[in-house]
Amino acid sequence: MAPSAMSPGPSHSSADASPSESPGAISNPDCAPSPPRPRKPIPRKGHTKSRRGCFNCKRRRIKCNEVHPECNHCVKGGLRCEYPANIIQSGLHLSNSPSPQEVVQLRSTPGTFVSTIWAGTRGATFNAYQTMSDMRLFHHFLVTAYPHLPVGADKIWVTVIPSFAHNYEYLIHSILALAASHLDAVSNANVAEEAISHRILAVKSLNEALSVPPKSRTELDARMAAALALTFQTSHLQDGLYEFLTMVRGCNLIAGAEALRNCDSAFHAFREDGHLAIMRNRLASSQLGAVDREDLDAAAMSLRDIELLAMSEQERAYWEVLVRIVDNAYHDPVAAYTSFVLLYNIPAKWTHEEFQSFIDPNNAVSQILLAHFIAVQAILAPILTLERVGFQGVHAPTAVLGWIDGIYRNVPVELRHHVEFCKQVARYPFVRFLGDRQFNPDVYDKPWI
Repeated sequence: MAPSAMSPGPSHSSADASPSESPGAISNPDCAPSPPRPRKPIPRKGHTKSRRGCFNCKRRRIKCNEVHPECNHCVKGGLRCEYPANIIQSGLHLSNSPSPQEVVQLRSTPGTFVSTIWAGTRGATFNAYQTMSDMRLFHHFLVTAYPHLPVGADKIWVTVIPSFAHNYEYLIHSILALAASHLDAVSNANVAEEAISHRILAVKSLNEALSVPPKSRTELDARMAAALALTFQTSHLQDGLYEFLTMVRGCNLIAGAEALRNCDSAFHAFREDGHLAIMRNRLASSQLGAVDREDLDAAAMSLRDIELLAMSEQERAYWEVLVRIVDNAYHDPVAAYTSFVLLYNIPAKWTHEEFQSFIDPNNAVSQILLAHFIAVQAILAPILTLERVGFQGVHAPTAVLGWIDGIYRNVPVELRHHVEFCKQVARYPFVRFLGDRQFNPDVYDKPWI
């Protein structure tokens, strides 16, 4: 803003004044001199109060240093830092708008993404592919299709990640891949082919990047964001089970890096005292965590029936967690959710050979366990839906429950009865798992897990 616009009122200089208006000019010597004009007010000293501070600093009436995603005061105090949405967006415009030199550097970088644009309502910079389709997909991601994890962290996806996405080809392709699959699921856009095309490019580029250590914390965040976006995309693929499991394992391995647990990381919310702490608080204060007891009874009975199958050490451990989840869900939603998270974490602790054995389509025991994993996840909907409290994106139907049918067909005929419970769950309208709770049936008529 120009300095003149900050002054308390209009200013006048003697150079601009006409002779008749200048302080020493007298038009008629016989007339008495006019009374002196009142002195101009002295401009106030510059204001140092934080105008773009976070809610916590405003509440505590202390000066916020306005660092994103979390200011120093919140980091030191262990508080959850939240900025007003308009502050985040305007701050992004100011701090991340590329200079002419930066634009030249971006355009001289090898790769497909060569034109810098501003992407719609979220105000995030985007180094976009030169087609209107990709511009539309990027906008769709920012407004609608970004992941709901980490919980309560929409701003990571709509401001922080897009601010450096143009530097990493695998991240841009991952974002566009998820956006295309999401758009295809919620509309008649027919962009499934684009979704797969971007996915192939993203996976190839990400694999190349993962072959060497990251050079910075931002690069590590970019890898994590790409892996998460690709994981969410696989939930929309009809035959995406094995890719889903592989991407989840990849996310866990990337998240194991010490740098991601640092408060400077965009994904430090995944730390033990972040994601789980938020969910525990939500579950403890919510009335929405009660799971249907008939569903739990059916799950418990089916899990007991497969107990006598010949399981490897890893498969037995996986089965035990499934049993624990169901047992806890009867009376302790917090313990059920905490146990459920283990199903996503355990495979990351296995060796490569152990993991490959578990996801092998010819491994009938692991196939049966995975069918139960999907079914148990579905009946836990009253608990898992609390991950989406405050989420501003759009819930899109997924292909996850459909994976059970693929498992059923793949399992030997003599073992298919172990998948009957899971197959029945896959046939239920998804809204059934939410009971009498007040949710929009247009949103929950199909599985979004």
